[in-house]
Amino acid sequence: MIGEKIKKYRNEKGISLTELAERSNVSKSYLNSLERNIKDNPSINLVKRIAKELDTDLTDIIDDERIESEKNYYGWDTFIEEAKKAGIEGIHLSEYKELISYIKWKKEQKN
Repeated sequence: MIGEKIKKYRNEKGISLTELAERSNVSKSYLNSLERNIKDNPSINLVKRIAKELDTDLTDIIDDERIESEKNYYGWDTFIEEAKKAGIEGIHLSEYKELISYIKWKKEQKN
């Protein structure tokens, strides 16, 4: 859970609950509730602030399993890796819209 990971990273860094609350601009009571899993649905912006103060990444704190399942959704992770290997960069993606339109058209023709 998120709270357990926050507490783990906080303890590893040797930061007190009060200090982390002040640094991340979160109330101490709310942070305490997160760590004790009383509250379990913090905003992504709040978790980003906490992660920054703990010198860690957002993905280290939020549910790794959920991230992996979203990342692997329909094999997009494989597609992205292959595109990177082929030298396709994000700034050039608009050039591939025509190809995507063609694939969509071809699929529609089969139906």
